[in-house]
Amino acid sequence: MTATAAGRWAEDLARWAIPGHILRRAPQDPHAFSVERFTELAADAVRQPRTPTHERAREVLPEGGSVLDVGCGGGAASLPLAPPAGRLVGIDRSADMLAAFSRAAAEHGVAAQTLQGTWPAVAGSAPDTDVVVCAHVVYNVADLAPFVAALTAHARRRVVLELPTRHPLAWLTPYWRTLHGVDRPDGPTSDDAMAVIRDLGPRPREDRWWRPNSLHDADAGARVAFIRARLALGTDRDGDVRAAVDRIGVPARREVITAWWDA
Repeated sequence: MTATAAGRWAEDLARWAIPGHILRRAPQDPHAFSVERFTELAADAVRQPRTPTHERAREVLPEGGSVLDVGCGGGAASLPLAPPAGRLVGIDRSADMLAAFSRAAAEHGVAAQTLQGTWPAVAGSAPDTDVVVCAHVVYNVADLAPFVAALTAHARRRVVLELPTRHPLAWLTPYWRTLHGVDRPDGPTSDDAMAVIRDLGPRPREDRWWRPNSLHDADAGARVAFIRARLALGTDRDGDVRAAVDRIGVPARREVITAWWDA
C-alpha cells in the first residue's frame, strides 16, 4: 500500500469505481451532472450567501477584488461573493456549466470570464486572483496533491475549500446494498484530504457545519430519478427505487467542512 497521504487518498478514491458489470448496463452516464440542478444551487446560494465558505472568502476580499472558482458549476461558491468581488473567473470542464455560470454572473451584475478544462491541466492559462474557491470537487480528483498545489499557487490572499466530511455519495450505500447487493467504501474522508494538504506545506484551518440536502425536499419523482441515475439503473427499476426511498429515506443534511489557508 502506498504510504503517502496522497497515495492513500488515490487508492481509497479508486474503490468508488462502479463495478464494470453494472456500469456496462447503465442506460445513462451515472457520473453526469445536471446543469439545471447546479443552476438552481447557485441561485439558492445567492439568496442565502452567509455560509462559512463565503464568510472565509469574504473576510479577505478587497472591494472590487477577484475570485477564481475551480469546478465552478453554476457559480454557487463564487456568485455570493460579488460584492465585494468585482471579477469572477470560472473554470469547469463542461461548456454547458460555463455558459450557465456566465449567464448567472451577467444577471448578478458582475464581470466574469470562463476557462474550459480540468484543473490543474488548465492552470497555466488561469489568472492569479485574490481568493481561490473550490467547492465539492476534490472527491472527483484522484491526484489531489498537484490539484491543491495549483490552487495555492493562484491565490494572492487565500484558498477556501468546501467538501463533505465523507464521500458525497456515501449516503447511497444502503441503496447499493438493496438494489445491487454491493457494498461501497468507507473512505476517503475530509481528514484524508487535509492530510494531503498538510503534506504540501499549508496548515489549513477548518469550520465544520451542516449543509441542507436539497434532494431531501425535492418531489418523489426527482429523488427517484437522481438515485436511479447514480446507481446506473433504468426506468424499469423505478418501482424498486421508490420502495427503497420509502424505506431508507433521504438525509435532510450532510456534514461539510470549510477549510482555508492563506497564501
